[in-house]
Amino acid sequence: MSSSSFLNTVIFLAAGLLSYGLGFFLIRLSRRLNFLDYPGDRKIHPQPVPFMGGMGVFVSFWSVILAGIVLAFFFDDRIPFLKVHDDLVSGIRFLTPQVLGIFWGSFIILVVGFLDDKFRWPPIQKMLGQFVAIAVLLGPGFRINLAADWQVVGYLITFIWVFLIINAFNFIDSLDGHCAGIALISSLMFFWIVQIIRQPLDGFLLIAFAGALFGFLFHNFKRDKMFLGDNGSLFIGYMMAAFTLLSQYHEPQSTLATTFIPVLIFGVPIYDTVSVVAVRILRGIPPWKGDRNHFAHRLVKIGMSQKVAVIFSYFIAFAIGHIAILTTQVNAFGAVLIGVIFVSILGMIAFLEFYVTREITMKRKRALEAVSKP
Repeated sequence: MSSSSFLNTVIFLAAGLLSYGLGFFLIRLSRRLNFLDYPGDRKIHPQPVPFMGGMGVFVSFWSVILAGIVLAFFFDDRIPFLKVHDDLVSGIRFLTPQVLGIFWGSFIILVVGFLDDKFRWPPIQKMLGQFVAIAVLLGPGFRINLAADWQVVGYLITFIWVFLIINAFNFIDSLDGHCAGIALISSLMFFWIVQIIRQPLDGFLLIAFAGALFGFLFHNFKRDKMFLGDNGSLFIGYMMAAFTLLSQYHEPQSTLATTFIPVLIFGVPIYDTVSVVAVRILRGIPPWKGDRNHFAHRLVKIGMSQKVAVIFSYFIAFAIGHIAILTTQVNAFGAVLIGVIFVSILGMIAFLEFYVTREITMKRKRALEAVSKP
């Protein structure tokens, strides 16, 4: 095992073990504080469930990151192992102001999620809270780079992009393990890419985040053990969006198509968001009004168990993520083909959803008609 592989493994395990250990404490704390997600019309769990999972992911991730910052600034010359990773140490020192900007923004979004979980904020308050967190993120200069004369447009597009991804991950938090698992796969796909293009700081952040998610999943996959809550899903979406701004995920000489790598990796959350909003609008329902028509819910309706629906989503995210990785290695024509494959996969899934749902509905209708006949 190389030195960098060993370091990444240590970071992943440190965040994962911390997240896993914190989970037991947070489950007890959540029950003591009565911070529970109670059953309801749109809920599928039969009993109150602790939902402070987001706090565990937040604390474990940022503890590892802040420990790395302290080591880079104060102990780099005292620990021989760090001298081997001088590029990572230099990156941490150089980008610490931006990383701390992400920290404060993520703290705000976590608080917004907690307040929404506890008091069921109306959509406008929840949205305004997200706007504040996004503004903090954009403060250090994070934006999608456009031409010099288009900086304002760049900030506007960045604002919309971050808002979309925050809510996309909030939307897919519908079944046990769905949101955190998709985020884990996405983090590992991004991590793979930054290893290819040699961006050690981004790799440090991503592998720590992946570890924190992995540790949480041990609690989340145990049915009705602990949920992310809005505090967790909003935080995850915020961090995933921030990761896309911290790195461009392509070499300078790469094709323009590589800038769409985050869209590919976030294929499942984006597909879920677009399809759910479209269904709600067609039915005359406000886009922000919750229901049980999310992608994972629809998979359950066509006959999958909840776990199978989640694992099926994992496979889709895994496949599309590898398509995104391939984008870094092809020319413009290859990138176009990858785009066609991506759209075709999502189109095929949408078609199968529609066809199977229609067949099930028709069979039920015929069965009811047969029963009602004298």
